[in-house]
Amino acid sequence: MNAEREAAISAEGSEGRRARRAAESDSGARAPRTRVWRGFVVGLILLPFNALWVLYMEHIGAHGPIPSTISLFFNVVFVLFFLALANAAVKRLHPGWTLNQGELIIVYIMLAIGTALAGLDGMQVLIPVMTHGFWFANPENRYDLLLTGVPRWLVVADKNVLYGYYNGSSTFYQWPIIQAWLTPALWWTGFIVVLIFVMTCLSVIVRTQWADRERLTFPIIQLPMAVSEPSTPLWRNPLLWIGFAVAGSIDLVNGLHYIYPSIPYLSIAPTLDSGGSNDLMKYINDLPWSGIGWLPVTFHPAVIGISFLVPLDLLFSSVFFFFWWKAMFVIAAATGMSQGYSEAEKTVFPYVNEQMFGGYMAIAIGPLLVGRRYFREVGLRILGRRSEVDDSNEGMSYRTAAIGVLVGVALLVAFAVHGHLSLRLALLFFVVYYLVSLAVARVRAEFGSPVHDFHLAGPGQTITYVAGTASMGQQDLSMLSLLWWFNRAYRNHPIGTSIEGMQMAHRSRSSSRALVAAVVLAAFVGTISVFWGWLHYAYIMGLSSKWNGGDWRGVEMIQSLQTWIQNPTQPNPGAFIGIGVGFAITMLLAAARTTFMGWPLHPVAYALSASWSIHLVWMPMLIAWIVKALVLRYGGLRLYRQALPLFYGLILGESVIGCGWPIVGLITGMPTYSFWGL
Repeated sequence: MNAEREAAISAEGSEGRRARRAAESDSGARAPRTRVWRGFVVGLILLPFNALWVLYMEHIGAHGPIPSTISLFFNVVFVLFFLALANAAVKRLHPGWTLNQGELIIVYIMLAIGTALAGLDGMQVLIPVMTHGFWFANPENRYDLLLTGVPRWLVVADKNVLYGYYNGSSTFYQWPIIQAWLTPALWWTGFIVVLIFVMTCLSVIVRTQWADRERLTFPIIQLPMAVSEPSTPLWRNPLLWIGFAVAGSIDLVNGLHYIYPSIPYLSIAPTLDSGGSNDLMKYINDLPWSGIGWLPVTFHPAVIGISFLVPLDLLFSSVFFFFWWKAMFVIAAATGMSQGYSEAEKTVFPYVNEQMFGGYMAIAIGPLLVGRRYFREVGLRILGRRSEVDDSNEGMSYRTAAIGVLVGVALLVAFAVHGHLSLRLALLFFVVYYLVSLAVARVRAEFGSPVHDFHLAGPGQTITYVAGTASMGQQDLSMLSLLWWFNRAYRNHPIGTSIEGMQMAHRSRSSSRALVAAVVLAAFVGTISVFWGWLHYAYIMGLSSKWNGGDWRGVEMIQSLQTWIQNPTQPNPGAFIGIGVGFAITMLLAAARTTFMGWPLHPVAYALSASWSIHLVWMPMLIAWIVKALVLRYGGLRLYRQALPLFYGLILGESVIGCGWPIVGLITGMPTYSFWGL
């Protein structure tokens, strides 16, 4: 085990280490029962408010921040911070009233699932997709003809119902309106619950291999674990509050600047109000160098804090491959193969989306091959035969998890087929989707990358890129366009929360089965909360009136469907080759890493650095790499452990002050500072 892995394990905290030792010494012993019901109560109470808060920050107020687009959701950190402080205060007055760590973990996981659903890449895409084409159809665009293959039980097509939705000055609480929305909302709620349940079953199957055998460190859970531990010494560490003050003061000054413009503004990153700021390329307009595209310089303290938890080789490799892709765009522009970054979404050299997809397939399949002996033993356990693996401390038995995967995928395929997607495409779609999901889970469990968006390269897009649309029927394409909503990007993919929650329960020796129940319950209540919050605000404000930009994802969906149908494409060998190249390069990098000692390039970074969101974090990752390398080189594990509270403070300070500003905006009705997201 290298020094960095030892440092990460040492950062788990004393309770986490005790849990790990107990698990290793007696894997068959069940964890002691702990009280969890109050965590469910608090989580259920907070879920609707969390949905409203996320929707307000990311969409309704349209001023940001956008906390669902970072791997450690800032809004959930905000809530956990104040819950933990309140818990510490209650412990002094009434020790019996305090929430234990298991209960705080359940609250954290329920809110994280709710945020994933309410977030920018979640139901904020689904609901506009359900309505846009029907409301804006006219004789010129002929959307009505495009949408003839769309199943009506999944959308709202009645313009009388949609009038108040788009124009506002109305109310959702009218029976004809509720009735029109009820059927599609219930269908989608069932779909989402099954979708997340299958992820949870997959997480149960792989967790032991990843956590206990490969000893992955799950960097993203380090701060929540430290904060949720009732006896944590973290609050008494001055480095925590120094980091908090540094990060919080930046957001405080910039927030005050929005209210009092005479106060200087600290331009640490582009914002929703100034998307072009801090861009090194804004003065370069000539090819081939303009092919580099967007190159912002950011100094997010919280991202530096998160990145400090990421392994050194991944930090270096992410920055290296970020500029590798920029070099590829320059070459493409210089040779005339494309205009560079401005055409990154097209199926042209360097085939970024296709290579990224191939890389993610390698990230998913590689660990399955490495752990094949373990998965063979899991198979024996599922079949009821003698096996070396023990599932008594997991969230469910491996047999239940396997049945859950099979039945869940069958239900999802039946859903898609009922919506007129062919059986062949439906099976391919969901198999590919869950392979991508495993890749996202692996990225988070092993590396804790701040971002993993994988923009516009999900199964639906990739299938149409590679196979072309000419051989697909209109009903196939219509259903693929409806399923696009949870595949547009994967910044707030729920599988990360699912597997991390199980690992948090394992480390804290709380109930893994209660955690599974919390995930599924949060999926159900969170989905209903988002539908309610969105429709409540929409009928008051109007998506085309006071709610500026509320429907742009519906525009993306209908334009994609229009292109697929009106401009059918043939199979694209270049796209297929691009996927193969991405897969091969990632596997070769993995082989080189295991063969050559000190190999500096991590295979995951090749795909990870091809996404859009890496633009916002490459500089914080570079800063964290430099600082962490110096700390480990000159201070070793001891200095690393001592420095951790400082970086926890950077995350907490920006989360608390930064997410506090939209609350001020909600109360005062004025625009406020956004510290994260575009």
